[in-house]
Amino acid sequence: MKVKCDCYNRLRKTSGTEVIHITVGIIGGGAAGLFAACFLKREGASFTLLEKTSSCGNKLLLTGHGRCNITNRKPPEELKDGYHEASGFLRSALRAFTPDDAVEFIVNELKVPLKEEDNNRMFPVSDKASDIRDALVDYAGKDNIITGFEVSDISREDDRFKVTSGDGRSYLFDRLIVAAGGKSFPHTGSDGNGYELVKRTGHTVTPLSPALTGVPVREEDREFTSSLSGVSVYAGTGLYLDNKKKNRAEGNVLFTHDGLSGPAITELARDIPVDVRERDGWIELDFTPGRDEKDVDEELLSKMRIRPDARLTTIGAEFVPSSLSAALGERAGVTELRACDVTREERRGFVRELKHLHMSIERQPSFDTAYVTRGGVALGELKRKTFESLIVPGLFIIGEMTDIDGISGGYNLQAAMSEAYVAVRASLC
Repeated sequence: MKVKCDCYNRLRKTSGTEVIHITVGIIGGGAAGLFAACFLKREGASFTLLEKTSSCGNKLLLTGHGRCNITNRKPPEELKDGYHEASGFLRSALRAFTPDDAVEFIVNELKVPLKEEDNNRMFPVSDKASDIRDALVDYAGKDNIITGFEVSDISREDDRFKVTSGDGRSYLFDRLIVAAGGKSFPHTGSDGNGYELVKRTGHTVTPLSPALTGVPVREEDREFTSSLSGVSVYAGTGLYLDNKKKNRAEGNVLFTHDGLSGPAITELARDIPVDVRERDGWIELDFTPGRDEKDVDEELLSKMRIRPDARLTTIGAEFVPSSLSAALGERAGVTELRACDVTREERRGFVRELKHLHMSIERQPSFDTAYVTRGGVALGELKRKTFESLIVPGLFIIGEMTDIDGISGGYNLQAAMSEAYVAVRASLC
């Protein structure tokens, strides 16, 4: 559906040729930096994007498993709730540049057709993240992008920002947008160096941890997950630390060779601390969420009475995939038992595995496999309507650099676009 977008029309009325003399620098050629470049290009502004690697959008190519879940078309008031502690701070930016605005810009300006899938998720019709990346680079203009420029210092010179590289090259800018990325997938270029740069300008960086990633389990549970590697099942999940529930989620769980993954697991990853082993961290899986244990036990008993000669694990396959039922049966010690031979305690033991499967966590997940970084520049040091620094006027910090992380489903890329939009609008004033 084509949705009218007037954000850019308002921006053009307030900027236009009046701001062409302002030179804006962008540090970082990830999603946030590239969208900032495109918005500046649309306004005819003078800008230069500095990217440390040999190409832009490397991490963008990995999003959505290479398909690029570019946004989520929920209304801003609903969407904001997917940003954890930062939901209130991000509200203004999401209102200024909504998911519908994003769709219109991508389809009409970048010329990339989009399609909507379940849960309002938007993807390129081609299912190729490279189509989004290439369109962004082409729109911004390769003449405006300098690759192989690793920033080593940001300083002030005659009321302008001087950005210097390790090999001595430098640029002067009237305004500066820092979009250097977080620490997740460091091989793409987002190795956390940007945090050190902004620290030198006086900013505070909150503790960093991996988010939206799989969770490794301890050796005693790894044989279980490895035997089911590739099996996906809907479940409720709970993260426990110090024997207290820290967080919960519900959705698909994917068993892997070294642990657990899938949306219902990756949502928990941001809350797993470095000292998770010392705090006896574990994840509970409930394969019949929304139903109490007694109800599940009564249904299982009813099915056993109907099929007394069937194995208990065969009947259990009516609740979960057969391979998982067999694995749960082994944990409960009822693998070979037929329904007519199962005692009440054995039946209840199997139900407990269905409702409360306990997986001990090996360690905090790695940044190497995390899609997002939790933590970043403290939000109290930024203007929520513009993402301009309250410490250094004319400096804007956006994207994964900030202490904002969203759930999976297009939330993080939408945040990057909205933040880039409001920062660009303010930088041209």
